[in-house]
Amino acid sequence: MTSQRPLLLLTIDVEEDMPGWEITDPISVENARSLRPMADACAELGVRPTYLCTYPMATEPASVEVLRELHARGDCEIGTHLHPWNTPPFLGIPNREGIPNKAIDERTLPYYQFQLGPERFRKKLHSLHGALTELTGAAPTAFRAGRFGIDAATLCELLPFGYEVDSSVTPLDSHRGNGGGPDFRRAPRFPYRPSRDHVGKRGDLDIVEIPVSVGVTRVLPKTLLNAYVHLPQSLHVRGLLSRDYLGLVDFAWLYPARFDLDLMTRLARTLMEEGNPILNVFLHSNELATGRSGRLESALESEGEECLARTRDLLVFCIEELGAEPVTLTEAGRRFAPTLS
Repeated sequence: MTSQRPLLLLTIDVEEDMPGWEITDPISVENARSLRPMADACAELGVRPTYLCTYPMATEPASVEVLRELHARGDCEIGTHLHPWNTPPFLGIPNREGIPNKAIDERTLPYYQFQLGPERFRKKLHSLHGALTELTGAAPTAFRAGRFGIDAATLCELLPFGYEVDSSVTPLDSHRGNGGGPDFRRAPRFPYRPSRDHVGKRGDLDIVEIPVSVGVTRVLPKTLLNAYVHLPQSLHVRGLLSRDYLGLVDFAWLYPARFDLDLMTRLARTLMEEGNPILNVFLHSNELATGRSGRLESALESEGEECLARTRDLLVFCIEELGAEPVTLTEAGRRFAPTLS
């Protein structure tokens, strides 16, 4: 167990409704209302969430009202979460403008920001950055890429805008099977400064990477851990090693919409045993509203409430059992920045 108190973050991707993870037309932001009970639960615990917001959430009147209300409370951070498919300007995706007689409308395709290239990404970031600055009266300093789709080129574009911290890296996990996303299996698991050539490697860029908390439920030697996360899913070996069979090791995120409380608390303990100074809990806002995401598709209203309750229980565990100190994403970045120089 680390001798210092770990820092506890709740980083919520505040994004539009996406039932079944499908893009809707017109765009809906109904899930924004679910942030109010989450904010109340956090306030009771002294947790200061970071709300990373997409362009629709930062500009649609219904969600703007909620976000301004949350910001006025003074117990949270408003940051940036860029979905390229619904952030203007819409200039197309390089090398994917379409096939003969069939144009591709980027607003119908959930793609990765690294596919834009630096110039087109910069223009979209300018739009969203400006909308969030207008919403709160202060420029955002924390960022997460939609679908975790960042690369070094687009990460570097954050620096001129004054971003201090990014949280787009999911160590030990790969998104290649989800439409060719990034592979972060070899990325650092502790806070670090990324390389200007590879976002998943240490370097000297003037921005702090705070990875999402991803790991396994027992401490493994580095060679075994690397072998475990590179196991082909088709072999189903991970399932054989899990608590359902041999009970040796499980893979998990601190992600209450996807993993149960027992797995997450076991992961959190393991992270502390490894000396990790961060517990970065991840969630989508639309997972707090039943039927508004790909996770919660049932008509049962209790599902959104259960996700909120599971999140609260995890936060209570991190604070009371592990002694974690709640901070915002930018606060965490500023804590680590001097030690990473």
